[in-house]
Amino acid sequence: MKDSRWKSLIHRLGMSTENAIEHVSSRAHQKLHPEIPMHIIAYRGFGVLTDDGWRGRLQGRVLRYREPALPSRSELWNNLRASYARFGTHELPGVSVMGQVGELMASTTTDEEGYFQLDFDSRSTGPTELTQSVELSLPGYSQVQIDGDPVISLPARDARFGVISDVDDTLLLTKATSLRDMMRLTLLESPSSRLAFAGVAEFYQALHAGRNPFFYVSSSPWNLYEFLSDFMQINHIVPGPLMLRDFGIDETKLIAGSHGDHKLQQIRSVLTLYPELRFILSGDSGQDDPSIYATIAEEYPDQILAIYIRDVGHDWKRTSVQQLISKLQKRGIDMLLVPDTLAAANHAHSLALLPPDALASVSRAVEACTQDP
Repeated sequence: MKDSRWKSLIHRLGMSTENAIEHVSSRAHQKLHPEIPMHIIAYRGFGVLTDDGWRGRLQGRVLRYREPALPSRSELWNNLRASYARFGTHELPGVSVMGQVGELMASTTTDEEGYFQLDFDSRSTGPTELTQSVELSLPGYSQVQIDGDPVISLPARDARFGVISDVDDTLLLTKATSLRDMMRLTLLESPSSRLAFAGVAEFYQALHAGRNPFFYVSSSPWNLYEFLSDFMQINHIVPGPLMLRDFGIDETKLIAGSHGDHKLQQIRSVLTLYPELRFILSGDSGQDDPSIYATIAEEYPDQILAIYIRDVGHDWKRTSVQQLISKLQKRGIDMLLVPDTLAAANHAHSLALLPPDALASVSRAVEACTQDP
């Protein structure tokens, strides 16, 4: 017990020292090099419609801008340099951030890792756009590069349901169960060269139907936000908030934090924000999605429409998933272990969750992929 308390104390002291050094260094660099522009990476936010307007939240990060390196003839080298740039960031703590939506204003200050959160509460009684664009600025800085997705997504009032989806090995072929393959794909590939599972784009577009909101929960670090956002855009996957994690040594962060705790916390926050909305949960059997989703289904049984688990091919995982399937079936909740996207689409079609012609579109996409040489 004493050892545990001493370790915790040393850890907190180390974190405090690191934050203090980073803050002083950042301030000094800003004064010595005011010509270097700031860099805002905005993470797509989400919110809710209210009786007299809407409320929502936008998060992001402020970094010191780094000029992109000139491309070389080697695509592999370009990808490796881009990967280094994503993780070799210089965050800026204590920076004031302003956000504006129309005439609505919000302000905040970045934390010790450069992250910020802007909260908006609109009382407008006029028509509300489902995508609210946020103008971002840093008071005192004239040179600011803004990237990412500075928008807040709102579900339509006539939304039938929502979808919460994993990313790795659910949308994006990652091989997350193999550290070597995962690192190779993450560091040496680009968003345009990464592969999406066959039929996912068509299936998700059909579920979306122009009104049903999507949320993506992953244990990937925030450093990969732009990579994942670009991948989704290139592959025509329904846009939605990406709920990632910080990359650091804090107990709640990527290196030391729990993969399951992060996903549970984020999914709970979505279900709590939309208590009147039911959800489809989509994941894979490679890591902990089945047990995480089963826990959520037991906590929010009235809000879960169906759970789709992509089978990534581990026999011992199949046994544990089948046990969870039987357990949830007794509570009237369908969890399916599916070999491909078409199997999930067939089940969604049986529940009348897809437009009439959507199943044929998904089927064509999956079949075209299997016929490729």
